[in-house]
Amino acid sequence: MSPRADKTRAILLDAALAAFARRGVRATTLEHVAASAAFTRGAVYWHFPDKLSLVNAVFDDLVWPFDIGPELAVYRQSEQPLLLLREVLWLKLLDFLRNVQQRRRMEVVLRYRGTPELPEELGERIESLSLRALQHLTAALNIAYERGQLRRGLTPIDVARCLVAACMGVIAEHMEDPQARLEHSFHLAPLLVLQGAEVA
Repeated sequence: MSPRADKTRAILLDAALAAFARRGVRATTLEHVAASAAFTRGAVYWHFPDKLSLVNAVFDDLVWPFDIGPELAVYRQSEQPLLLLREVLWLKLLDFLRNVQQRRRMEVVLRYRGTPELPEELGERIESLSLRALQHLTAALNIAYERGQLRRGLTPIDVARCLVAACMGVIAEHMEDPQARLEHSFHLAPLLVLQGAEVA
C-alpha cells in the first residue's frame, strides 16, 4: 500500500473505533464511518470489503491490558514474586493508559463483551485473550502460593480473578468519568488486591 493509502486506512480505523464507542458496533454502518472520516463510501469499501473485515481490523491490535505474558523465570528468581507482579501489572496498565487506541478498544470490548453486539469471531478472540491473561496471572501467583506467601484459603486463581476484576473495574469507571486520574486507581487496584492476598 502507498503511504497515502496507509494514512487513509488509519483514519478510517480511528473513525470506526470512535463510531463503535458512540453508536455500538451493530448500529454503525460503513456509511457512518465514511462520513465521520470525511471520505467517500468508495474509500471505505476499497480498504474494507464489508463491515466484518472493518470490525476485525479495528480490533486486530487489541492487547489485553493485564496480560503479564507466559515468562515465569523472573518470578521464580524473585524472593518477593507478589511485589514483582504488582510492579509488572502497574507497568502493563501504565502502557495501556498511555495508548489511547488500546484504551478505546478496551472500552468498546467492556461495553459490549458477551453481547450480540460483537461479531462471534471477535467475541471468541476476546475470551481467548482474557483466558490467556488469567492463566498467566495464575501461573505467576502459583509461585507465591507454593512458597506459602498467599493467605490461607486463597488459591492463585482466586487472586488472579480478583486482580482482573479490580483492574476491569478501574477501566469501566474511566468509561463513566473520562477525566478520572486512572494512574492512581490502576496503581491502587493491584496493590490492594495483592496486599490483601499476601500472608501478613
